[in-house]
Amino acid sequence: MKQTMLKAFQADRSGAIAPLVGLAIFALLGFCGLGIDFGVAFNHKRKLQSAVDLAALAATGAKDKVGAATLAMIDNGFSVPTKLTVTPGTYTADRSLSPEARFSEGGTSPNATRVTASSSIITSFSHLIGGPGSMEMTASATAIRAELAAFSIGSRAAALDGGIGNALLSSILGTSVSLSVLDYHALAGLKIDALTFLKNAAARGHIQAATYKDVLDGSVTVGELALALADTARATPGGFEAAQILSRLAAGKGGTERVKLGDLLSVGDLAQQPLTSPGSPLTVGALGMLSAGAVLANGTNQISADLGVNIPGLLKSKVTFRVGEARRTSGFVLPGTTLSTAQVRALIEVSLAAPLGLGELKVPIYVEVGRATAKLAKLTCPWNSPDQRSVTLDVTTGPAYLSLGETPSSYLDPEGPRPPLTPAVILRAPLLEVRASSKFELGQTTRNVNFTDADITSGRIKTVSSDKLTSSLSRSLFSSLYLDVNGLPLGGILNLQQLIGSVLMSAAPAVDAIIDGLLATLGVQIGTADVSVDGTRCNGAALVQ
Repeated sequence: MKQTMLKAFQADRSGAIAPLVGLAIFALLGFCGLGIDFGVAFNHKRKLQSAVDLAALAATGAKDKVGAATLAMIDNGFSVPTKLTVTPGTYTADRSLSPEARFSEGGTSPNATRVTASSSIITSFSHLIGGPGSMEMTASATAIRAELAAFSIGSRAAALDGGIGNALLSSILGTSVSLSVLDYHALAGLKIDALTFLKNAAARGHIQAATYKDVLDGSVTVGELALALADTARATPGGFEAAQILSRLAAGKGGTERVKLGDLLSVGDLAQQPLTSPGSPLTVGALGMLSAGAVLANGTNQISADLGVNIPGLLKSKVTFRVGEARRTSGFVLPGTTLSTAQVRALIEVSLAAPLGLGELKVPIYVEVGRATAKLAKLTCPWNSPDQRSVTLDVTTGPAYLSLGETPSSYLDPEGPRPPLTPAVILRAPLLEVRASSKFELGQTTRNVNFTDADITSGRIKTVSSDKLTSSLSRSLFSSLYLDVNGLPLGGILNLQQLIGSVLMSAAPAVDAIIDGLLATLGVQIGTADVSVDGTRCNGAALVQ
Protein backbone atom coordinates (compact mmCIF):
# COMPACT_ATOMS: atom_id res chain seq x y z
CA MET A 1 0.00 0.00 0.00
CA LYS A 2 2.74 2.43 0.98
CA GLN A 3 4.70 1.53 -2.10
CA THR A 4 1.66 2.16 -4.27
CA MET A 5 1.12 5.61 -2.70
CA LEU A 6 4.80 6.48 -3.18
CA LYS A 7 4.65 5.57 -6.84
CA ALA A 8 1.49 7.64 -7.26
CA PHE A 9 3.16 10.64 -5.61
CA GLN A 10 6.18 10.31 -7.83
CA ALA A 11 4.01 10.22 -10.94
CA ASP A 12 1.89 13.22 -9.87
CA ARG A 13 2.96 16.48 -11.74
CA SER A 14 0.40 18.86 -10.26
CA GLY A 15 1.96 21.92 -8.52
CA ALA A 16 5.34 21.43 -10.16
CA ILE A 17 5.14 24.85 -11.86
CA ALA A 18 4.71 26.77 -8.61
CA PRO A 19 8.42 26.88 -7.68
CA LEU A 20 9.29 27.97 -11.23
CA VAL A 21 6.68 30.72 -11.06
CA GLY A 22 8.09 31.83 -7.73
CA LEU A 23 11.58 32.05 -9.16
CA ALA A 24 10.31 33.80 -12.31
CA ILE A 25 8.36 36.35 -10.27
CA PHE A 26 11.50 37.12 -8.30
CA ALA A 27 13.47 37.63 -11.54
CA LEU A 28 10.63 39.66 -13.05
CA LEU A 29 10.51 41.91 -10.02
CA GLY A 30 14.26 42.32 -10.27
CA PHE A 31 14.03 43.37 -13.92
CA CYS A 32 11.16 45.74 -13.12
CA GLY A 33 13.27 47.26 -10.38
CA LEU A 34 16.18 47.68 -12.80
CA GLY A 35 13.81 49.26 -15.31
CA ILE A 36 12.55 51.71 -12.73
CA ASP A 37 16.09 52.61 -11.66
CA PHE A 38 17.28 53.08 -15.22
CA GLY A 39 14.17 55.12 -16.05
CA VAL A 40 14.84 57.37 -13.07
CA ALA A 41 18.48 57.61 -14.14
CA PHE A 42 17.53 58.52 -17.71
CA ASN A 43 15.15 61.22 -16.51
CA HIS A 44 17.81 62.54 -14.12
CA LYS A 45 20.36 62.63 -16.95
CA ARG A 46 17.96 64.66 -19.11
CA LYS A 47 17.38 67.14 -16.29
CA LEU A 48 21.13 67.34 -15.69
CA GLN A 49 21.83 67.99 -19.39
CA SER A 50 19.19 70.73 -19.51
CA ALA A 51 20.67 72.36 -16.42
CA VAL A 52 24.19 72.16 -17.84
CA ASP A 53 22.99 73.68 -21.14
CA LEU A 54 21.53 76.62 -19.25
CA ALA A 55 24.65 76.90 -17.11
CA ALA A 56 26.84 77.10 -20.23
CA LEU A 57 24.62 79.81 -21.71
CA ALA A 58 24.69 81.77 -18.46
CA ALA A 59 28.45 81.45 -18.03
CA THR A 60 29.25 82.51 -21.60
CA GLY A 61 27.98 86.04 -21.12
CA ALA A 62 29.07 86.51 -17.50
CA LYS A 63 32.21 87.96 -15.97
CA ASP A 64 32.09 85.49 -13.05
CA LYS A 65 31.60 82.37 -15.13
CA VAL A 66 31.85 79.86 -12.28
CA GLY A 67 29.37 81.83 -10.18
CA ALA A 68 26.92 82.16 -13.07
CA ALA A 69 27.14 78.44 -13.88
CA THR A 70 26.69 77.44 -10.22
CA LEU A 71 23.67 79.68 -9.82
CA ALA A 72 22.11 78.25 -12.99
CA MET A 73 22.59 74.70 -11.68
CA ILE A 74 21.02 75.60 -8.32
CA ASP A 75 18.08 77.34 -10.00
CA ASN A 76 17.41 74.15 -11.97
CA GLY A 77 17.37 71.78 -9.00
CA PHE A 78 21.02 70.74 -8.67
CA SER A 79 21.96 72.44 -5.45
CA VAL A 80 25.10 70.40 -4.78
CA PRO A 81 26.52 68.91 -7.97
CA THR A 82 29.24 66.36 -7.27
CA LYS A 83 31.56 68.08 -9.70
CA LEU A 84 31.22 71.30 -11.71
CA THR A 85 33.91 72.35 -14.17
CA VAL A 86 33.74 75.65 -16.07
CA THR A 87 36.28 76.03 -18.88
CA PRO A 88 36.56 79.25 -20.93
CA GLY A 89 37.97 78.66 -24.40
CA THR A 90 37.85 79.35 -28.10
CA TYR A 91 35.34 77.74 -30.46
CA THR A 92 36.18 77.58 -34.16
CA ALA A 93 33.14 77.09 -36.39
CA ASP A 94 34.95 75.11 -39.09
CA ARG A 95 33.21 72.10 -40.63
CA SER A 96 36.55 70.65 -41.69
CA LEU A 97 37.39 70.11 -38.00
CA SER A 98 35.93 67.26 -36.00
CA PRO A 99 33.40 68.39 -33.36
CA GLU A 100 35.88 67.54 -30.60
CA ALA A 101 38.60 69.70 -32.18
CA ARG A 102 36.48 72.83 -32.58
CA PHE A 103 36.77 73.81 -28.91
CA SER A 104 40.15 74.53 -27.36
CA GLU A 105 40.78 75.66 -23.81
CA GLY A 106 41.88 79.27 -23.30
CA GLY A 107 43.01 81.36 -26.25
CA THR A 108 43.91 85.01 -26.78
CA SER A 109 40.27 85.99 -27.23
CA PRO A 110 38.00 83.33 -25.67
CA ASN A 111 34.53 83.29 -27.18
CA ALA A 112 33.02 80.15 -25.65
CA THR A 113 32.53 78.32 -22.36
CA ARG A 114 32.32 74.60 -21.69
CA VAL A 115 30.51 73.42 -18.55
CA THR A 116 30.74 69.85 -17.26
CA ALA A 117 28.78 68.63 -14.23
CA SER A 118 28.31 65.28 -12.48
CA SER A 119 25.46 64.21 -10.21
CA SER A 120 24.58 60.94 -8.44
CA ILE A 121 21.27 59.29 -7.58
CA ILE A 122 20.55 56.49 -5.08
CA THR A 123 19.14 53.35 -6.67
CA SER A 124 15.97 51.89 -5.18
CA PHE A 125 16.08 48.30 -6.43
CA SER A 126 19.39 47.61 -8.14
CA HIS A 127 21.31 47.14 -4.90
CA LEU A 128 18.83 44.48 -3.76
CA ILE A 129 20.01 42.16 -6.53
CA GLY A 130 23.68 42.97 -6.27
CA GLY A 131 23.69 46.13 -8.41
CA PRO A 132 25.26 49.49 -7.51
CA GLY A 133 23.76 51.51 -4.71
CA SER A 134 24.14 54.74 -6.66
CA MET A 135 24.60 55.86 -10.26
CA GLU A 136 26.70 58.84 -11.34
CA MET A 137 25.87 60.75 -14.51
CA THR A 138 27.90 63.40 -16.31
CA ALA A 139 26.72 66.02 -18.78
CA SER A 140 28.66 68.59 -20.80
CA ALA A 141 27.67 71.60 -22.91
CA THR A 142 29.55 74.24 -24.88
CA ALA A 143 28.07 77.66 -25.58
CA ILE A 144 29.51 80.35 -27.79
CA ARG A 145 28.98 84.07 -27.34
CA ALA A 146 26.58 84.98 -30.15
CA GLU A 147 28.08 88.16 -31.55
CA LEU A 148 25.65 89.48 -34.13
CA ALA A 149 25.66 92.47 -36.45
CA ALA A 150 23.14 94.02 -38.82
CA PHE A 151 24.42 95.60 -42.02
CA SER A 152 23.20 96.88 -45.38
CA ILE A 153 24.39 97.36 -48.94
CA GLY A 154 22.89 99.64 -51.59
CA SER A 155 23.09 103.14 -52.95
CA ARG A 156 22.90 106.52 -51.33
CA ALA A 157 19.96 108.86 -51.73
CA ALA A 158 19.18 109.19 -55.41
CA ALA A 159 19.77 112.69 -56.77
CA LEU A 160 17.25 112.36 -59.59
CA ASP A 161 16.17 114.84 -62.17
CA GLY A 162 12.43 115.33 -61.78
CA GLY A 163 11.54 114.24 -65.33
CA ILE A 164 13.72 111.12 -65.34
CA GLY A 165 12.68 110.19 -61.82
CA ASN A 166 8.97 110.56 -62.53
CA ALA A 167 9.16 108.46 -65.69
CA LEU A 168 11.18 105.70 -64.03
CA LEU A 169 9.07 105.56 -60.88
CA SER A 170 5.87 105.66 -62.93
CA SER A 171 7.01 102.64 -64.95
CA ILE A 172 8.05 100.73 -61.84
CA LEU A 173 4.88 101.48 -59.88
CA GLY A 174 2.59 101.18 -62.88
CA THR A 175 0.91 104.51 -62.20
CA SER A 176 1.41 108.15 -63.06
CA VAL A 177 3.92 109.82 -60.74
CA SER A 178 4.55 113.55 -60.64
CA LEU A 179 7.07 114.47 -57.98
CA SER A 180 9.43 117.40 -57.69
CA VAL A 181 13.16 117.07 -57.13
CA LEU A 182 12.56 118.06 -53.50
CA ASP A 183 9.98 115.30 -53.20
CA TYR A 184 12.53 112.79 -54.42
CA HIS A 185 15.10 114.01 -51.95
CA ALA A 186 12.56 113.71 -49.12
CA LEU A 187 11.81 110.10 -50.11
CA ALA A 188 15.37 109.07 -50.89
CA GLY A 189 16.75 110.52 -47.68
CA LEU A 190 14.20 108.89 -45.37
CA LYS A 191 15.42 106.01 -43.21
CA ILE A 192 12.77 104.03 -41.34
CA ASP A 193 12.76 101.22 -38.78
CA ALA A 194 12.17 97.85 -40.46
CA LEU A 195 10.43 96.31 -37.43
CA THR A 196 7.95 99.18 -37.16
CA PHE A 197 7.34 98.88 -40.90
CA LEU A 198 6.55 95.15 -40.57
CA LYS A 199 3.99 95.86 -37.85
CA ASN A 200 2.33 98.47 -40.07
CA ALA A 201 2.48 96.13 -43.08
CA ALA A 202 0.71 93.43 -41.06
CA ALA A 203 -2.05 95.89 -40.20
CA ARG A 204 -2.41 97.25 -43.76
CA GLY A 205 -2.27 93.79 -45.34
CA HIS A 206 -4.58 92.18 -42.76
CA ILE A 207 -1.91 89.59 -41.94
CA GLN A 208 -2.64 87.51 -38.85
CA ALA A 209 0.76 87.38 -37.18
CA ALA A 210 2.26 86.67 -33.78
CA THR A 211 5.92 86.94 -34.79
CA TYR A 212 7.92 88.89 -37.35
CA LYS A 213 8.36 85.65 -39.31
CA ASP A 214 4.58 85.41 -39.67
CA VAL A 215 4.59 88.87 -41.25
CA LEU A 216 7.53 88.04 -43.52
CA ASP A 217 5.67 84.95 -44.74
CA GLY A 218 2.71 87.17 -45.69
CA SER A 219 2.22 89.42 -48.70
CA VAL A 220 0.80 92.86 -49.48
CA THR A 221 -0.15 94.79 -52.59
CA VAL A 222 2.11 97.61 -53.71
CA GLY A 223 -0.56 100.09 -52.55
CA GLU A 224 -0.62 98.52 -49.09
CA LEU A 225 3.17 98.58 -49.09
CA ALA A 226 3.18 102.32 -49.78
CA LEU A 227 0.62 102.91 -47.02
CA ALA A 228 2.68 100.89 -44.52
CA LEU A 229 5.73 102.95 -45.46
CA ALA A 230 3.69 106.13 -44.98
CA ASP A 231 2.52 104.97 -41.54
CA THR A 232 6.12 104.26 -40.56
CA ALA A 233 7.34 107.58 -41.94
CA ARG A 234 4.83 109.46 -39.76
CA ALA A 235 6.36 107.82 -36.69
CA THR A 236 9.87 108.72 -37.85
CA PRO A 237 11.39 112.07 -36.85
CA GLY A 238 11.48 114.31 -39.91
CA GLY A 239 9.39 111.88 -41.94
CA PHE A 240 6.09 113.79 -42.17
CA GLU A 241 6.75 115.19 -45.66
CA ALA A 242 7.76 111.78 -47.00
CA ALA A 243 4.65 110.26 -45.40
CA GLN A 244 2.46 112.68 -47.35
CA ILE A 245 4.24 111.77 -50.60
CA LEU A 246 3.89 108.03 -49.95
CA SER A 247 0.20 108.44 -49.17
CA ARG A 248 -0.30 110.19 -52.53
CA LEU A 249 1.54 107.41 -54.34
CA ALA A 250 -0.57 104.78 -52.57
CA ALA A 251 -3.78 106.56 -53.55
CA GLY A 252 -2.83 106.35 -57.23
CA LYS A 253 -1.67 102.75 -57.16
CA GLY A 254 -4.35 100.17 -57.85
CA GLY A 255 -3.89 96.58 -58.93
CA THR A 256 -3.78 93.31 -57.07
CA GLU A 257 -0.15 92.34 -57.67
CA ARG A 258 1.35 91.20 -54.40
CA VAL A 259 4.84 91.07 -52.99
CA LYS A 260 5.99 88.66 -50.29
CA LEU A 261 7.51 90.70 -47.49
CA GLY A 262 10.17 88.07 -46.83
CA ASP A 263 11.50 88.65 -50.36
CA LEU A 264 11.77 92.35 -49.62
CA LEU A 265 13.81 92.36 -46.41
CA SER A 266 15.24 90.19 -43.66
CA VAL A 267 15.39 90.73 -39.90
CA GLY A 268 17.80 87.90 -39.09
CA ASP A 269 17.36 86.19 -35.73
CA LEU A 270 14.62 88.65 -34.75
CA ALA A 271 12.22 86.75 -37.03
CA GLN A 272 11.03 84.50 -34.19
CA GLN A 273 10.44 87.42 -31.82
CA PRO A 274 6.82 88.37 -31.08
CA LEU A 275 5.55 91.60 -32.61
CA THR A 276 5.10 93.00 -29.12
CA SER A 277 8.82 92.72 -28.32
CA PRO A 278 10.78 95.98 -28.66
CA GLY A 279 13.69 94.53 -30.67
CA SER A 280 16.74 96.46 -31.84
CA PRO A 281 16.20 99.14 -34.50
CA LEU A 282 16.96 98.11 -38.10
CA THR A 283 17.06 100.96 -40.59
CA VAL A 284 16.07 100.68 -44.26
CA GLY A 285 15.52 103.25 -47.00
CA ALA A 286 11.90 104.10 -47.79
CA LEU A 287 12.40 104.77 -51.52
CA GLY A 288 14.44 101.59 -51.96
CA MET A 289 11.73 99.56 -50.22
CA LEU A 290 9.02 101.03 -52.42
CA SER A 291 10.81 100.51 -55.74
CA ALA A 292 12.09 97.04 -54.78
CA GLY A 293 8.59 95.99 -53.72
CA ALA A 294 7.08 97.20 -56.98
CA VAL A 295 9.73 95.38 -59.01
CA LEU A 296 9.13 92.16 -57.05
CA ALA A 297 5.39 92.47 -57.57
CA ASN A 298 6.02 92.83 -61.30
CA GLY A 299 7.55 89.34 -61.33
CA THR A 300 9.63 88.36 -64.33
CA ASN A 301 8.07 90.91 -66.68
CA GLN A 302 10.16 93.57 -68.38
CA ILE A 303 9.52 97.16 -67.38
CA SER A 304 9.64 99.95 -69.95
CA ALA A 305 9.78 103.70 -69.40
CA ASP A 306 9.41 106.31 -72.12
CA LEU A 307 11.46 109.21 -70.82
CA GLY A 308 10.02 111.63 -73.38
CA VAL A 309 11.71 114.61 -74.96
CA ASN A 310 12.60 116.58 -71.84
CA ILE A 311 16.20 115.43 -71.48
CA PRO A 312 18.61 118.05 -72.83
CA GLY A 313 20.70 116.77 -75.73
CA LEU A 314 18.30 113.97 -76.65
CA LEU A 315 15.37 113.94 -79.07
CA LYS A 316 13.81 110.83 -77.55
CA SER A 317 14.75 108.22 -74.99
CA LYS A 318 13.33 104.95 -73.73
CA VAL A 319 14.47 102.43 -71.11
CA THR A 320 13.52 98.74 -70.94
CA PHE A 321 14.89 96.73 -68.04
CA ARG A 322 14.66 93.67 -65.84
CA VAL A 323 15.90 93.20 -62.30
CA GLY A 324 17.20 90.05 -60.62
CA GLU A 325 16.91 89.04 -56.99
CA ALA A 326 18.66 90.97 -54.25
CA ARG A 327 19.18 90.79 -50.51
CA ARG A 328 20.24 94.18 -49.21
CA THR A 329 19.45 94.09 -45.47
CA SER A 330 20.59 91.36 -43.11
CA GLY A 331 18.93 91.77 -39.75
CA PHE A 332 21.14 90.58 -36.88
CA VAL A 333 23.30 87.75 -38.20
CA LEU A 334 26.52 85.87 -37.48
CA PRO A 335 29.79 86.50 -39.33
CA GLY A 336 29.88 84.84 -42.74
CA THR A 337 26.55 86.25 -43.93
CA THR A 338 26.61 87.84 -47.39
CA LEU A 339 24.31 90.49 -48.89
CA SER A 340 24.06 91.56 -52.51
CA THR A 341 22.49 94.20 -54.69
CA ALA A 342 20.30 93.26 -57.63
CA GLN A 343 21.46 92.23 -61.06
CA VAL A 344 20.15 94.67 -63.64
CA ARG A 345 19.96 94.43 -67.42
CA ALA A 346 18.67 97.39 -69.38
CA LEU A 347 18.34 98.56 -72.96
CA ILE A 348 18.53 102.33 -73.35
CA GLU A 349 17.39 103.63 -76.72
CA VAL A 350 18.16 107.29 -77.44
CA SER A 351 17.68 109.48 -80.51
CA LEU A 352 20.01 112.37 -81.35
CA ALA A 353 20.13 114.96 -84.10
CA ALA A 354 22.51 113.62 -86.76
CA PRO A 355 25.23 115.92 -88.12
CA LEU A 356 24.88 117.66 -91.48
CA GLY A 357 21.09 117.51 -91.28
CA LEU A 358 21.05 113.78 -92.04
CA GLY A 359 18.12 113.06 -89.71
CA GLU A 360 18.32 111.11 -86.47
CA LEU A 361 20.96 108.97 -84.85
CA LYS A 362 19.20 106.05 -83.13
CA VAL A 363 21.58 104.62 -80.57
CA PRO A 364 20.81 101.39 -78.62
CA ILE A 365 22.91 100.94 -75.47
CA TYR A 366 22.90 97.70 -73.51
CA VAL A 367 23.74 97.98 -69.79
CA GLU A 368 24.49 94.99 -67.58
CA VAL A 369 25.29 95.44 -63.90
CA GLY A 370 26.29 92.46 -61.77
CA ARG A 371 25.79 92.04 -58.07
CA ALA A 372 27.80 94.05 -55.60
CA THR A 373 28.33 92.02 -52.43
CA ALA A 374 29.14 92.65 -48.79
CA LYS A 375 30.16 89.89 -46.39
CA LEU A 376 30.24 90.18 -42.61
CA ALA A 377 33.86 89.10 -42.24
CA LYS A 378 34.73 89.95 -38.64
CA LEU A 379 32.98 91.21 -35.53
CA THR A 380 34.77 92.26 -32.37
CA CYS A 381 32.25 92.68 -29.61
CA PRO A 382 33.82 92.83 -26.10
CA TRP A 383 31.11 92.32 -23.49
CA ASN A 384 33.00 94.43 -20.95
CA SER A 385 33.95 97.29 -23.34
CA PRO A 386 31.04 98.04 -25.69
CA ASP A 387 32.76 101.15 -27.04
CA GLN A 388 35.57 98.95 -28.39
CA ARG A 389 33.31 97.08 -30.79
CA SER A 390 34.25 96.94 -34.45
CA VAL A 391 32.90 95.33 -37.62
CA THR A 392 34.75 94.43 -40.81
CA LEU A 393 32.92 93.93 -44.10
CA ASP A 394 34.44 92.40 -47.23
CA VAL A 395 32.92 94.52 -50.01
CA THR A 396 33.08 93.78 -53.74
CA THR A 397 31.77 96.24 -56.31
CA GLY A 398 29.55 94.88 -59.04
CA PRO A 399 31.01 94.26 -62.49
CA ALA A 400 29.51 96.20 -65.39
CA TYR A 401 29.31 95.71 -69.14
CA LEU A 402 28.04 98.24 -71.67
CA SER A 403 27.71 97.79 -75.40
CA LEU A 404 26.41 99.74 -78.36
CA GLY A 405 24.81 97.29 -80.76
CA GLU A 406 21.68 95.38 -81.67
CA THR A 407 20.14 93.92 -78.50
CA PRO A 408 16.95 91.83 -78.70
CA SER A 409 14.82 92.19 -75.58
CA SER A 410 15.14 88.45 -74.91
CA TYR A 411 18.68 89.12 -73.67
CA LEU A 412 17.41 91.22 -70.76
CA ASP A 413 16.88 88.16 -68.56
CA PRO A 414 19.42 88.63 -65.70
CA GLU A 415 20.07 84.89 -65.57
CA GLY A 416 20.45 84.48 -69.34
CA PRO A 417 23.49 84.78 -71.63
CA ARG A 418 25.02 88.10 -72.56
CA PRO A 419 23.99 89.37 -76.02
CA PRO A 420 26.63 89.09 -78.76
CA LEU A 421 28.14 92.33 -80.00
CA THR A 422 26.30 92.98 -83.27
CA PRO A 423 26.68 96.34 -85.06
CA ALA A 424 23.48 98.41 -84.98
CA VAL A 425 22.22 100.70 -87.71
CA ILE A 426 22.34 104.14 -86.08
CA LEU A 427 21.74 106.27 -89.19
CA ARG A 428 19.72 105.75 -92.35
CA ALA A 429 19.67 108.38 -95.07
CA PRO A 430 19.33 108.31 -98.86
CA LEU A 431 22.18 106.14 -100.19
CA LEU A 432 23.68 106.01 -96.70
CA GLU A 433 23.53 103.46 -93.89
CA VAL A 434 25.85 103.79 -90.90
CA ARG A 435 26.42 100.92 -88.48
CA ALA A 436 28.13 101.25 -85.13
CA SER A 437 29.41 98.98 -82.39
CA SER A 438 31.36 99.41 -79.18
CA LYS A 439 31.76 97.82 -75.78
CA PHE A 440 33.15 98.70 -72.38
CA GLU A 441 33.69 96.37 -69.44
CA LEU A 442 34.34 97.31 -65.82
CA GLY A 443 35.88 94.76 -63.49
CA GLN A 444 35.30 94.24 -59.78
CA THR A 445 37.13 95.79 -56.86
CA THR A 446 37.26 94.16 -53.42
CA ARG A 447 38.21 95.92 -50.21
CA ASN A 448 37.92 95.41 -46.46
CA VAL A 449 35.85 98.14 -44.81
CA ASN A 450 36.15 98.66 -41.06
CA PHE A 451 33.48 100.25 -38.86
CA THR A 452 34.28 101.55 -35.39
CA ASP A 453 31.82 102.10 -32.56
CA ALA A 454 31.53 105.77 -33.59
CA ASP A 455 30.77 104.76 -37.20
CA ILE A 456 28.05 102.34 -36.09
CA THR A 457 26.48 104.76 -33.61
CA SER A 458 26.30 107.58 -36.17
CA GLY A 459 25.00 105.33 -38.96
CA ARG A 460 27.92 106.26 -41.18
CA ILE A 461 27.81 105.04 -44.79
CA LYS A 462 31.11 104.01 -46.35
CA THR A 463 31.75 103.66 -50.06
CA VAL A 464 33.94 101.27 -52.01
CA SER A 465 34.63 102.54 -55.52
CA SER A 466 36.23 100.75 -58.42
CA ASP A 467 39.70 101.99 -59.26
CA LYS A 468 39.14 100.93 -62.86
CA LEU A 469 36.57 103.62 -63.77
CA THR A 470 38.51 106.72 -64.81
CA SER A 471 35.84 108.55 -66.84
CA SER A 472 32.08 108.53 -67.35
CA LEU A 473 30.49 105.30 -68.54
CA SER A 474 29.13 106.69 -71.78
CA ARG A 475 32.37 108.45 -72.68
CA SER A 476 34.24 105.21 -72.03
CA LEU A 477 31.81 103.40 -74.33
CA PHE A 478 31.80 106.01 -77.12
CA SER A 479 35.58 106.43 -77.10
CA SER A 480 36.08 102.98 -78.65
CA LEU A 481 33.35 103.34 -81.27
CA TYR A 482 33.68 101.48 -84.58
CA LEU A 483 31.66 102.81 -87.55
CA ASP A 484 31.11 101.58 -91.07
CA VAL A 485 29.03 102.98 -93.93
CA ASN A 486 27.25 100.69 -96.37
CA GLY A 487 29.39 97.83 -95.11
CA LEU A 488 32.71 99.68 -95.56
CA PRO A 489 34.88 101.28 -92.87
CA LEU A 490 33.94 104.91 -92.40
CA GLY A 491 37.05 106.97 -92.87
CA GLY A 492 37.41 110.58 -93.82
CA ILE A 493 34.26 110.88 -95.95
CA LEU A 494 33.03 114.35 -95.03
CA ASN A 495 34.81 113.70 -91.74
CA LEU A 496 31.57 111.94 -90.79
CA GLN A 497 33.17 109.62 -88.25
CA GLN A 498 34.52 112.55 -86.25
CA LEU A 499 31.20 114.38 -86.52
CA ILE A 500 29.18 111.39 -85.29
CA GLY A 501 31.68 110.79 -82.50
CA SER A 502 31.37 114.42 -81.40
CA VAL A 503 27.56 114.18 -81.35
CA LEU A 504 27.70 111.04 -79.21
CA MET A 505 30.26 112.51 -76.83
CA SER A 506 28.10 115.60 -76.36
CA ALA A 507 25.17 113.33 -75.43
CA ALA A 508 27.23 111.33 -72.92
CA PRO A 509 26.12 113.36 -69.85
CA ALA A 510 22.44 112.82 -70.76
CA VAL A 511 22.95 109.08 -71.23
CA ASP A 512 24.85 108.90 -67.93
CA ALA A 513 21.95 110.68 -66.22
CA ILE A 514 19.55 108.01 -67.50
CA ILE A 515 21.81 105.16 -66.38
CA ASP A 516 22.46 106.69 -62.97
CA GLY A 517 18.79 107.54 -62.44
CA LEU A 518 17.64 104.02 -63.28
CA LEU A 519 20.21 102.30 -61.12
CA ALA A 520 19.79 104.70 -58.19
CA THR A 521 16.03 104.08 -58.21
CA LEU A 522 16.78 100.35 -58.05
CA GLY A 523 19.38 100.74 -55.28
CA VAL A 524 22.32 99.87 -57.54
CA GLN A 525 25.46 101.72 -58.60
CA ILE A 526 28.08 100.92 -61.22
CA GLY A 527 31.57 100.55 -59.83
CA THR A 528 30.45 101.64 -56.36
CA ALA A 529 29.05 99.92 -53.29
CA ASP A 530 27.70 101.81 -50.28
CA VAL A 531 27.66 99.84 -47.03
CA SER A 532 26.68 100.57 -43.45
CA VAL A 533 26.47 98.70 -40.15
CA ASP A 534 23.08 99.20 -38.53
CA GLY A 535 23.91 97.76 -35.12
CA THR A 536 25.46 94.95 -33.07
CA ARG A 537 24.26 92.58 -30.37
CA CYS A 538 27.01 91.35 -28.07
CA ASN A 539 25.11 89.84 -25.13
CA GLY A 540 23.64 86.72 -26.70
CA ALA A 541 24.78 83.11 -26.46
CA ALA A 542 24.09 79.93 -28.40
CA LEU A 543 24.77 76.25 -27.75
CA VAL A 544 27.16 74.64 -30.21
CA GLN A 545 27.97 71.31 -28.49
